[in-house]
Amino acid sequence: MAKVNISGIDLNLLVAFDALMEHKNVTRAARAVNLSQPAMSNALSRLRDLFADELLVRSPAGMRPTPRALEAHDAVQNVLAAIDGVFDTSNRFDPAKDARTFRVAMAEDPSLFLLPTLTQRIAAGAPRIELDVVSTSIRPGVELVQAGEVEACVAMTPKNLPKELRFTPVFRERLVAVVRKDHPMVKGAKGEGKIPLKDFLAYPHVTLRPSVNAPRRVDDALAKLGKERQVAVIVPHFMVLLYLLPGTDMIACVAEKLARRVAPSLGLVLLEMPVRVPAYDVCLVWHRRFDQDRGHMWLRETIIAEGKALSKES
Repeated sequence: MAKVNISGIDLNLLVAFDALMEHKNVTRAARAVNLSQPAMSNALSRLRDLFADELLVRSPAGMRPTPRALEAHDAVQNVLAAIDGVFDTSNRFDPAKDARTFRVAMAEDPSLFLLPTLTQRIAAGAPRIELDVVSTSIRPGVELVQAGEVEACVAMTPKNLPKELRFTPVFRERLVAVVRKDHPMVKGAKGEGKIPLKDFLAYPHVTLRPSVNAPRRVDDALAKLGKERQVAVIVPHFMVLLYLLPGTDMIACVAEKLARRVAPSLGLVLLEMPVRVPAYDVCLVWHRRFDQDRGHMWLRETIIAEGKALSKES
């Protein structure tokens, strides 16, 4: 391809190209970079002329990038990151003095585990930092990060993570069964507090569904054994779930770290489940555009350090 005179290129087109490649939809890409839909359509037309390629073509599954677009995307993102590095004052970040708001998406479980002490740590060392925590009950945290609506999220181990996103473990978690301390099942628990499967299935369960797409780890594990539990109540909030157990024979399967904090005050005990549900990592996820952002690096280090410190105490 002939060389292009870069002095005649509108760098805003590269921003539009990056948004179109991430969202593969003109309307969503326009929203992500605060453009109107017609303006983004015009940008796509100009990009096609610039690259002498269709870049994104319509298909039954939505707009699909061409090989030329895929080839160019990494280079364009590197250019935009370099430009951000030149002009972004956040690369001169001092947590003790600077004011900044970080938007982080968190599910209820990691919020309850991390936030009480994380906010204390931030207040002590970075008094002008504001942490804006966004719920993941409607949209998964990874989607919010990818759409640019938050700067990071704390969520379960990501699967099939888009290549533009990064992640690192914050703490490891597993599920345990929780019941009132005088529950009939407690006496039948075997060594190390493990519940017999027949007892586990004999009593009603209250289950947690924090979002529409939340995984059903316990039910999936039982299904592999050809078993099914009795579900009496489904709730969206962890704390509501635990408060339903006192005075009932219901069982709840919940994250161990949180259960250990809350259960004793409610007269509840933790038991080992009779089915194997693999432990999982709760991870910090962010877009790679923040890789070299000094403020974001500080935020990531602070969250990870807090997760490690809390894990040692648990």
